[in-house]
Amino acid sequence: MKKRIEALAITVCILALMIGVLFVVFTYNERSTPQAVNGNLDLTKWNFAKEGPVPLNGQWDFYPNKLLSYQQLSADNDPDTLSIPGNAYQKMHALGAFTYVLHIKISDIKSVYGLKTSSIQMANRLIVNGLTVGQSGRPAEHEGYWAKNKPYASYFTLHRGWNTIMIQVANHDLIGSGGINGSVYFGRAGQIAGLYNKALAYDWIIVVSFLIVGIYYISLFMKRKKDHSLIILGLTCIFVSIGKATSGERIFYDLFGSTPFWLYYRLQILSVVWMCITLLLYLQKEFQTFCSKWLIKCCIGAGSLITLAVLGFIGHVLVNFCFSLVTVYLMFIFLYATYVFLLAMFHRRSGSVYLVVAAVSIDTYVLAQRASVYFSFPIYKLSSFDPLIFLLILALLLSLRFANDYQKINDLSERLIKNDQLKDEFLVRTSHEFKSPLHGIMNISKSMMNDSEHPLSTEQKKSLGLITHISRDLSQLVYDILDFSKLKQGILVVKPEPVDVQTTVDVLVRIHEYRAKERGIQLLNLVPEHLPSVYADEVRFGQIISNLLDNAIKHTMNGRVEVDATIQEEHIELVVHDTGDGIDIQELPLIFEPFLSLDSSDEQKGVGLGLSIVKQLVELQNGEIRVSSEKGKGTTFRITLPIAQSDAVRNDYEWANEKEPDYRFPTPLFVNRSGKSTVLIADDNFANLKILIDALQPLDCDVIAVKNGREALEQIEQTRVIDLAILDIRMPELSGYDVCQHIREKYMPAELPVLMVTAAIEPRDKVATLEAGANDFLTKPFDRSELKARISSLLNMKHSFRKALDMEVAFLQSQIKPHFLFNALNSIAALSYTDMGASRKLITHLADYLRGSFQFSNIQKCVPFSQEMHLVRTYVAIEKARFKDRIHIEYAIDEQLDSIKLPPLLIQPLVENAIRHGISKREEGGRVKVSAFVAGEDYVIKVEDNGVGMPRERFDQLEKRTDSERGVGLKNISSRLKYEYGTELNVQSEPEKGTCISFRIPAE
Repeated sequence: MKKRIEALAITVCILALMIGVLFVVFTYNERSTPQAVNGNLDLTKWNFAKEGPVPLNGQWDFYPNKLLSYQQLSADNDPDTLSIPGNAYQKMHALGAFTYVLHIKISDIKSVYGLKTSSIQMANRLIVNGLTVGQSGRPAEHEGYWAKNKPYASYFTLHRGWNTIMIQVANHDLIGSGGINGSVYFGRAGQIAGLYNKALAYDWIIVVSFLIVGIYYISLFMKRKKDHSLIILGLTCIFVSIGKATSGERIFYDLFGSTPFWLYYRLQILSVVWMCITLLLYLQKEFQTFCSKWLIKCCIGAGSLITLAVLGFIGHVLVNFCFSLVTVYLMFIFLYATYVFLLAMFHRRSGSVYLVVAAVSIDTYVLAQRASVYFSFPIYKLSSFDPLIFLLILALLLSLRFANDYQKINDLSERLIKNDQLKDEFLVRTSHEFKSPLHGIMNISKSMMNDSEHPLSTEQKKSLGLITHISRDLSQLVYDILDFSKLKQGILVVKPEPVDVQTTVDVLVRIHEYRAKERGIQLLNLVPEHLPSVYADEVRFGQIISNLLDNAIKHTMNGRVEVDATIQEEHIELVVHDTGDGIDIQELPLIFEPFLSLDSSDEQKGVGLGLSIVKQLVELQNGEIRVSSEKGKGTTFRITLPIAQSDAVRNDYEWANEKEPDYRFPTPLFVNRSGKSTVLIADDNFANLKILIDALQPLDCDVIAVKNGREALEQIEQTRVIDLAILDIRMPELSGYDVCQHIREKYMPAELPVLMVTAAIEPRDKVATLEAGANDFLTKPFDRSELKARISSLLNMKHSFRKALDMEVAFLQSQIKPHFLFNALNSIAALSYTDMGASRKLITHLADYLRGSFQFSNIQKCVPFSQEMHLVRTYVAIEKARFKDRIHIEYAIDEQLDSIKLPPLLIQPLVENAIRHGISKREEGGRVKVSAFVAGEDYVIKVEDNGVGMPRERFDQLEKRTDSERGVGLKNISSRLKYEYGTELNVQSEPEKGTCISFRIPAE
């Protein structure tokens, strides 16, 4: 309350100060001028050159209700008098026409003189010595009357002595007012012209300045439509401009000369009222806490009533009353605005000091305007500083607002940038935290779906499948967010190198085939095989294709997705086309925006990161991406990337800042043929082959290096034993996936481990690698220590597998079959009664057989061929003692094989199988032939019988049996052959005709 009282007191003081200042300005150094008496004014002693123009104030002859001509003037000798300036309504209380006459006496007749009028209501004609020299409107008693109260200047010559000035006036519009309300100035032509031009310039400056500022504020509002204070201030300035144009010199008529008086008069009053209303609205908008709501509403209501009155019946109201009412309303509003601004200043409101200064300046201007109306003060004699100060303050206020807004925006931008960084950090951390739970959900769901002990219903499996699908999509989203964060921060680095397009696309098509089949989509790789390599980052190039394929499959159902590529000058254009839903043409520019999804269905809706990442990755690799689409017919993405030049520098995976040497050598390359293990490495990048060779040498490995998948398969098909295959996924002709799948058709993961070297970083790429049959994978760029560790681990696994096979042989062979031992002892007992020598010999054979079964050489890698054959002969001797002549054994052994070594228990189990499962099933018995010979570079060992034979299905069952009937199974033999020599059992059998089992051993 104290601040309100202080503000009110200061407002009153400002009003008093302004009145005092204006009074001093208007009366200071006021000179005494001649006054007209009874219609006569003697100016012979007035020095025009020194003292300037003179106001023709005083008593003029007044002829009410008459428009006298110059000729009629001398006939009427009984005029009345009226003081000028003054209201003619005090002499005649009705509308009509009247005439003013003044006789002036001068002595200087050499100069041209002039008159300047101020306000003569409502139409007038100026006659000097019978000659009409000026006119505003058309004064008439009745017909022909045209109201136009426009000040003007007229120029004429006079004769020595008395001269007559007549002013014909007519007023048929304003009740209670009329006549010469402002001083008429008389002087030399130059002085009058200067006075008139000064008055015009003053008005034009005010009108144009306020109009420009008003239009500027309104224009700003068109750009910032939420800031209503701008249009309010703009309208206020425009109403000030209109008010000034319709007062003073009334330059409104210079612009719109044919405006009817009723419209002009209403604009003159309403511009003042509306100016007050807009000022009140500004106070309510910007200073609501410092205003009285009810007072604002009352003042706006009063202004509205005045507006209605002016529009409806202003012509029936006394002019003085109307002007007094508007003046009171105007002064009260502006003084109240000054009070509000002062109160805001006391509360340290930003910009309120400027507004106080603006309020004081405009208050001074308004007060001066009102004074000129009521007291005929020539306002143009004042400087135009007050309104210009007001406009300057408005400009400063606007600049302050802009400066504050800029500062707020700057602060907000900094906060947003910080929040955006925090958001990115949050997304990254959250994404990392989501990885494990999402993979856990997928793994648990898959384990539940594949649980044979607790089978699920069809609906439950469908629900778990949906959970797995959603989890997989969320997992992909996690990786997209991580990539997008890196791209946004500019920390994602690409390492361009020549990349084979056909192989890369082929690998990715294979990865996406399972999902395409689920949606009934035909996924085609149409990229030519011999297309030049593209110069791009292998990882990011694959990610680009993968995202486009994923997008195409997502928006296609029962259609076709094609990937093609062509050469375009020095670039390769990759095209991904689908026959899916298509995109509206107006939405095409938006598809690369991040976090924007144009999908309408809930099933397909995503966060819209994939295509945004694609665009940024393409542009990051000096490429270009374009898209074309037709709704309902499909979409085509075209990616253009540079072709890899022959001298393109490839990045070393271990030393990114060093230029790698151009390693090229003929393949296959065999390195260190005396190592403990043999490793096959396949990569189309010779630098990678060199790195792998260097890493394998300290591990005492034989290395076979090849440059593509076909060469890798050729080496695997040969008899040479390979302990480990290291394959690059993206190789020309045959990818690592293809090679791995061919390996798994012949070898189990423990028999021939496969290590995939891949630049892929996405989970689905790694999953596809493992699903193809790989034992492990290593992501490029790899660390040498990690590479060695993984190679050593897989080689140790292979050696452990070999030891397990050997231990299995020793264990199974040591498990003496009870029925075999029982039968052998019965045979010995029977022979002891008939043939003691044969009984002793059979005991010796049994002892040799048992010694061979229990000896520790069975867990050794190799035994002499003669030892293996001795075991065969002891077994056969025992069986012949039982079956007598039902068993016939033939041996065809090449003497060259006596010096070789081979894994133990390879031949005896085959002979045992031929006797027990072949000829023993025949009542008449049969023949078993054991052959060993040299065939080319291999030793061939063959066991034949003419027994019952067996179908292929029966052989498969025997091959899988490991400890059935406590013998060494065919599976064990086959596994050891694969491990030692890369060969396997060759079985030929026909029911009722016999069986032939053979195998090959590479010659040393």
